[in-house]
Amino acid sequence: MNDHTNTCPRCGARFTCGMQAGEPACWCAAYPAAFAVPEAGAVAVDAGCYCPRCLAELIEERRARLAQAEHPPAASR
Repeated sequence: MNDHTNTCPRCGARFTCGMQAGEPACWCAAYPAAFAVPEAGAVAVDAGCYCPRCLAELIEERRARLAQAEHPPAASR
């Protein structure tokens, strides 16, 4: 899997999608499902895929927002 198949829409990094490279699965399958996958053909092929670094950061940001929403800080008096 040395050929780059995608460009991250967030940071511009080039990376390889295992599915597009003909692998049985992609590296992203190891991450928790955090974002809806667009329907086939709904967006450009590389528009919906983030590089490993950006995907990890976005998942962590979403986890932090969800945790904050579940446990908002106490109001100051």
